[in-house]
Amino acid sequence: MQWFKSIKFKLTSWYVVILAVILSTFSLFLYFTLADSLYKGVDGKIKTMAEIVVSSARSPFTIDLDQLMTDRYGVRPLGRFIQVLDESGKIGGSSTNVQDIKIPISVPTLTAASKGITTYETVEVMGKYPLRLVTMPVMENGKMAGVVQVASSLEGVEEALDKLALILFIAVPAVLLFASAGGLFLANKALKPVDQITQIARRIGSGDLSQRIRIKRGNDELGRLASTFNEMIAKVDESFRQVKRFTADASHELKTPLTILRGEVEVGLKRERALKEYKRILVSNLEEITRMSRIVEDLLTLSRADMGELKMEREKVELSSLAREVWEDLQIMAHQRKVELTFIGDGHAPVDGDPLFLRQLILNLAENGLKYTRPGGEVSMKVESDRDNGVARIFVADTGVGIAPKDLKRIFDRFFRTDKARSRDTSRDTGGTGLGLSICQWIARAHKGEIAVKSKVGKGSTFTVTLPLKH
Repeated sequence: MQWFKSIKFKLTSWYVVILAVILSTFSLFLYFTLADSLYKGVDGKIKTMAEIVVSSARSPFTIDLDQLMTDRYGVRPLGRFIQVLDESGKIGGSSTNVQDIKIPISVPTLTAASKGITTYETVEVMGKYPLRLVTMPVMENGKMAGVVQVASSLEGVEEALDKLALILFIAVPAVLLFASAGGLFLANKALKPVDQITQIARRIGSGDLSQRIRIKRGNDELGRLASTFNEMIAKVDESFRQVKRFTADASHELKTPLTILRGEVEVGLKRERALKEYKRILVSNLEEITRMSRIVEDLLTLSRADMGELKMEREKVELSSLAREVWEDLQIMAHQRKVELTFIGDGHAPVDGDPLFLRQLILNLAENGLKYTRPGGEVSMKVESDRDNGVARIFVADTGVGIAPKDLKRIFDRFFRTDKARSRDTSRDTGGTGLGLSICQWIARAHKGEIAVKSKVGKGSTFTVTLPLKH
């Protein structure tokens, strides 16, 4: 029963049904077209003979029809029955073979002949084959003087049509039978790649994401399906790798402060200590708790962003004014780190966005620059409006440690830090969670913008955020 529900069976069935309809329609068309042609051929022949007789017939219609046909055709036509009747219906002449049959003439036919109308009929007279009969009036002085009847046996026509019907009756089912076998073969061949995709999908379902479909036919529908499937599996594989890496990094980031907390608490509980020692331990614990809180908050922000739960307000935001506010808020931090923080704005760079998220974007980039810039260095913030391209740009440049070329592609990955920044001392000093740049990238893309970075080790980095201007 399962096979009858398969695509192969459905494709073959539809193919056979459509072919059966086409063949049946063609067969009927052929049969009726041939029948019409044969009947018209017979009508044309008997009409010609009737016209010959009418042109030679004169009252009282004593005419030798056999001699007339012999004179006209050279031989006496076989299978043709001719008789001439006067206006009273009396036979005035007939071909010799009419003695074997009786050609009828009906009242409606005589009535039509009296009006000068030629009538064609198919009549049953003898044997199993009917006669095709034409009745043509003989007109003298505008009145009917008699009628000429010419009949021809339809034996040849009926036999030809019977043979054609037999051939079609045998040929059509035979063609459908072969078509079924051929259609099933083609369906199997065409859907073979689908079976391959199914088998690979089952292996992938068991956890082997390294599987790929190898199909040589890359330009047809199945080839494109295989390519799309391979691309999808590659993305899923990469997503799983990112999830594993993210989980490991998150575990590492949370495990370290928890280990420190536990160690300091255990040390503090081993013996009685002075109030100053307890205060130092609590301050250190508070730093680690604050760090874990930031990690959890950033993780929650990214998780809600991935699920589309973060709702952004859309309003006109002046980037220059917003960036200047961030610059003013960070002056104290810059002074403490002995880093010069400068700002340049063209005064008019309106965008459509959420001011809180845009503020967080600029703040994260500026704080990132301050954290990784040595004392005596400089961090600059610049906002410009490019009306020719319809975009606004935010530049945050620093003279810090820089980023190695091999790390540039991963700088926006979650929990990613350069090797130097991954040391525990540097991490504690900067207070980073490894999620700030990931949040910046999400905010930029949520505003239909992009974020990019250029960096040289030992000379600093420049982050560029491009957002569409509000018209």
